Amino acid sequence: MNRLARLVVYRSSPVNDSFEPRWDVAEVDLEALCNGDFDRPLRLCVLLHKRKRGGNIRIGECETTLRMILNTQRSESPVNGFSIFKSIESQEIVGRFEVPMIQVIDLKLEEEVMIENFQLNCAEDNDSALSSRTNPFAFDISATPTDATSPAESSFSDYIDNGWLLDFMIAIDFTSSNGDPRVPGSLHDQATESLNDYEECIEGIGCALGRYSESCTIWGFGAKFDGVTRHLFQLGRTTTCHGSVDSILQAYRGIFQSDLIMSGPTLFDQVIQAAAVRANKSKLRGALRYSVLLILTDGISQDFEETRRKLNVYSSVPLSVIFVGLGRSDFCAMHKLTSEVGPNRTISSFVEYREHQHDPRSLGTAALQSLPLQFLEYMARNNIQPRSV
Repeated sequence: MNRLARLVVYRSSPVNDSFEPRWDVAEVDLEALCNGDFDRPLRLCVLLHKRKRGGNIRIGECETTLRMILNTQRSESPVNGFSIFKSIESQEIVGRFEVPMIQVIDLKLEEEVMIENFQLNCAEDNDSALSSRTNPFAFDISATPTDATSPAESSFSDYIDNGWLLDFMIAIDFTSSNGDPRVPGSLHDQATESLNDYEECIEGIGCALGRYSESCTIWGFGAKFDGVTRHLFQLGRTTTCHGSVDSILQAYRGIFQSDLIMSGPTLFDQVIQAAAVRANKSKLRGALRYSVLLILTDGISQDFEETRRKLNVYSSVPLSVIFVGLGRSDFCAMHKLTSEVGPNRTISSFVEYREHQHDPRSLGTAALQSLPLQFLEYMARNNIQPRSV
């Protein structure tokens, strides 16, 4: 079974400064965990969380089922944990899971699991990333689809080739923290002939978008018009930009000819909600359309919990939200937000522009990297197959 056929159904919070981490009790929806099938294959993965970049390094993994985990709780069971292998194909043991308590609270509602005392065999490992006690450990539980003909076995291209369209929206941050556009070197620099950071970002991402769509919608947020701060407004004369990247750049540059005043605070809520409403309308019409919102911003939301809540609420609609960070802000919170995994579908991802500023075209590839998997997860959860279109 290919890698895309697995869905992450739970990810723990990282545990710091320990080679024998103990994770908190986790409450996981039984339907999300295994679709109510106690014999459905589950994969447990131990991850090394890299705080600076927000990425993860896989330490080891094992396969089991909910029934097997429950069986470890029986008093007569000789098994009280699971060996963790470097990979499923490898027989090299790198550690061990112990599950001191697991309880099915309600067969129709939820599963309560405690996994603790993971021991890592790293005495002979020379990888500094593994030997550093400053890197926290986390673990994933991923599940296979419910049947052999699951749509997750189909590829992203299968859906595109069978009529599915991607509806792209770009939301641009015009808050005052971006600097005065009349000042050379600011993020929205309009004083020099060279491309500013936002323009380079649009150019890099726009080239990638062109592979999937010939048009997109351009919004702005965080600017003041007629004394009123608006957190959602249209860029350009029409609601949709058609054709090349140049049309997107033209709409972006045109807003500086208006009475726009950079303002604040930085709030993503309205653009996320507008994108979700648009995506839900497509869903209700039965349209073969998946929406993608790209938020270009120099900072994090000043209502972070509301952003998290909205991403969770809108996980059921055909939508992905890609945050692109520009400037020198500390984006640790954004990395954390977009790496969180719970019982609902993960719809967000994050990429930093400065990691690609010397090769802007690679930014588009990085920004869209998580899109196929999020797209396929939506199809799997809604039992939508390419052949049904």
